[in-house]
Amino acid sequence: MQLFTKWFLIFTFSLIGLAEHAGSGALRQSRPQGPKPCPGYDVNDPFSLNVRYARGPRAGQCMNLFDYRPAHLLTQEEAQQYAAKAELPPPEPGEIWIGNVWHRGKFYVVRVPALAVDDVLFQIERFDPNIPILDFINKRRWFAAHAQVRFKLKKGKEATYIPQKLDDGSPAFELSNVVISSEAVRPKGESFGPLKGNNEHYGLAKRAVSLEEVIDVSVKKLKHQIAQYPIQTQVPKEQVDQVRQNYLLSAITRADRDWQAYRQGKTVFYDTQDRNCLSDAVDIFDEVTDYRGISRGQERVPETRPRELLPALSQRGLLTPGKYPTLNREYGYPNY
Repeated sequence: MQLFTKWFLIFTFSLIGLAEHAGSGALRQSRPQGPKPCPGYDVNDPFSLNVRYARGPRAGQCMNLFDYRPAHLLTQEEAQQYAAKAELPPPEPGEIWIGNVWHRGKFYVVRVPALAVDDVLFQIERFDPNIPILDFINKRRWFAAHAQVRFKLKKGKEATYIPQKLDDGSPAFELSNVVISSEAVRPKGESFGPLKGNNEHYGLAKRAVSLEEVIDVSVKKLKHQIAQYPIQTQVPKEQVDQVRQNYLLSAITRADRDWQAYRQGKTVFYDTQDRNCLSDAVDIFDEVTDYRGISRGQERVPETRPRELLPALSQRGLLTPGKYPTLNREYGYPNY
């Protein structure tokens, strides 16, 4: 009887071990950092974040990382799992797999094929602060604007959008753009305040969103005009595709560093003067190439102010000569 019991236990534990090993590569539910999850945290989203401000005026409060969340660069294993989820071929060398891509109300994992980037467009979204005196000054001095980078993909190499949540079985689909946009993370319904942005009131999210999301919110809802400036690569023709792909990888890698910090419970703060949408957009290119020996610390005028953005890009030799239509005009909307 004792021998039978011994072998029964060995057999049982072996089955448990095999089951654990078989499930070790499966997508897992996210685990909250801390005993009490913050609102909007979702265990069925492997890349969901549950973070409280580590310091500053909001120390201990939950961060609104439900829809404003840094992009995540998937590991090879994670990419394989989402490829299987969407019944796609296994990931190939040179592909970029991006998590936390926001599109019309939910997050997606996005597969970008190798050497897929056809054009890189620097976008500047100009807006007024909605305070009469500041609006008047802004029209003459231009101090209020948002900057982001659009990656337009080649025909036949569109990005595949895969629902990110484990319990979302809706089909994958293809879109031809990905936009990287650094934004201040603040409580829902709270308007942005430049002074607060200097005093650790806001987290920072280097977001990845669809172009459709940009059009829905900034163009249709807010009625903003978005100017577009094509980025030139200044490399031999045979290297252009790789450099453009490297810009996208740079953007996602930078975002993933913040995502990893949040996963460790660290707060990445927005800074109106030094770490904002404008400086982050330019840094995407600076991390790939040190254009003409220029770095942020060496410039005569920092690129953290809207009026200095285009001169900063020109100094680097990044701006393509000639005019390009606004996003509004490209998609048939008025130039508000």
